[in-house]
Amino acid sequence: MEIRYCKNCLYPETKPDLHFNEEGVCSACTAAEQKHEGIDWEQRAIDFKNVVDHYKLPEGQLGYDCLIPVSGGKDSTYQAYFMKEICGLNPLCVCFETTAVTELGQRNLDNLTKMGMDVIHFKKNNDVYKKMVVESFKRVGDEMWPNHIGIFTIPVMIAVKFNIPLIIWGEN
Repeated sequence: MEIRYCKNCLYPETKPDLHFNEEGVCSACTAAEQKHEGIDWEQRAIDFKNVVDHYKLPEGQLGYDCLIPVSGGKDSTYQAYFMKEICGLNPLCVCFETTAVTELGQRNLDNLTKMGMDVIHFKKNNDVYKKMVVESFKRVGDEMWPNHIGIFTIPVMIAVKFNIPLIIWGEN
């Protein structure tokens, strides 16, 4: 099995939901190019505010307005900050345990709770995870595939369990 890489950024095809066009350029690069062409960003800001206002819980009602999958990276940390401090929502942050947590990543996750947000940190079953790593390497050629699947499914499962209809994804 030969793994394809984006001709522009060298992203491998093993990333879930990554697609390549006929020139061999990945969907992430295509999305990055499109954000500068033909998008009315002022209208998008109005549309986003309308979505936020629609899902914002009434004053005094307990619960979470949205769920944000977080990794400990700068992007998800900023998304959580933005939704809480700028948009005024009460987000539930959900982290799927990564294979190798960095010191900075752990500090970023800890900062979310210091900013007044709840964080659910999903810890995986190591026995099952090891089996999935071997199987995913055989089938997909990517030993990190179980992490990708966890990152994209655990937040949705928790949103359903907590009846949180708005998920703020930071993916392209």
